Amino acid sequence: MSKETGELEAKLRMLMDIAAGEPRRRVTVEAVRRVVVRRRRAASAAAAAALVLAGGAGVAVAQRAELGHRLARAVTGGHSRPVTVPGRSGVPRYYVVRSVIPDNGSAANREETTVRATATGAVRARIRCPVSAPYVITWPVAPADNQNFFLVCQRATGPQSYAKVLESRIFQFHVTGSGLVTGDLPVRGGVLGGLLVQSIAATPDGSEIAVIVYPGSHPPDLHRTPPDVIVIDTRTGARAIWHGAPPVSGKTVYWPRDISLTADGQKLVFLTEPQCFQTGCTTNAGQQMRVVIHPASGGGQLNSAEVMVRLNAVLPLSSVSVIDAVISPDGSTLTAAVMGTLSGKPSPDSVSVVQIPASGQPRLRLVYRLAQGDAYSFFSADPSGSHFLLGTGTLNGPLAGRIDNGMLIPLRPDPAIVQAMVW
Repeated sequence: MSKETGELEAKLRMLMDIAAGEPRRRVTVEAVRRVVVRRRRAASAAAAAALVLAGGAGVAVAQRAELGHRLARAVTGGHSRPVTVPGRSGVPRYYVVRSVIPDNGSAANREETTVRATATGAVRARIRCPVSAPYVITWPVAPADNQNFFLVCQRATGPQSYAKVLESRIFQFHVTGSGLVTGDLPVRGGVLGGLLVQSIAATPDGSEIAVIVYPGSHPPDLHRTPPDVIVIDTRTGARAIWHGAPPVSGKTVYWPRDISLTADGQKLVFLTEPQCFQTGCTTNAGQQMRVVIHPASGGGQLNSAEVMVRLNAVLPLSSVSVIDAVISPDGSTLTAAVMGTLSGKPSPDSVSVVQIPASGQPRLRLVYRLAQGDAYSFFSADPSGSHFLLGTGTLNGPLAGRIDNGMLIPLRPDPAIVQAMVW
């Protein structure tokens, strides 16, 4: 891959990453396709690995939605299937959603973070940061067991996406059985001066959290700025810092796009791809999942993380790009959101959620597929690693909801204003 391609990969990564603490922006398949085409031209030709779709027959295709119109129900490509009732089979009863209400150009957009009932979409609580400051970003949020959550409150100099982040503070809150919010307890070791938090992950028991951070000052070359990962033991406040390698000449860097932790806290897993910003290095390996063993112990360099899965062994990276991925609590399975064509053919495009073994024989299991999927905005898993939320869309408009039995079940509010959801 050329230097130019490395720059394109980095800019696409920054497009998908947040700026000034905002959740991810909506990414279109066309943007991914342009990068994939350049990747294909720049990299040497390689035979695509065989694609095994286990249990993918009859996967549902979600109904198209007009822009700004919420789907009334999910529609399958064949016979209708039963939908799991929230609260049963482990489906969370509540979810946390980040929404942005347009201002029609008169003022800054109004942003809100709410707790909603999975069954009805009704707002049960509004989340506000316990921080006294004019401008505070109430995101990102990470779930833990028993409807406990970790919230990052980012104090900024203004409401703009490019505003400087002065400080990030991490709190823990609990959602009760009736959907009310209690707690707002500060996390030990959770005061991060001068740092912008892009994303946060937690172990199910909440004993360990990890955050991807950038300088809060917003350097002009942010897409060239290496992120760090800070792992915090919430019981003691102890921290371990894993540094992203600087983009120097001759150095291939592996920066994290997403992070997740196994239940025992012994593995920090992140999605990455090799990037090259100057001459003298190569980026032929393609997207991969890497793992830091014992991440709470000491810290170090992210470039030294072990390769867990080379994604080109199971996915045709000439026609798809992995946008997001999480590890299961037991560390056995990766679940990924993918844009492009799994068949390796030029069309039609789709947005899919697939599962891949973390070790052993490469094998792909299709969880969900949106035919003619045109966009991606978020993907998240519950603490059990069994239930997923997805923000996607077609040319006719955005979609946001939960994946259930091969279907995308719409969740409120209007997907046109949803930036992210977790549960």
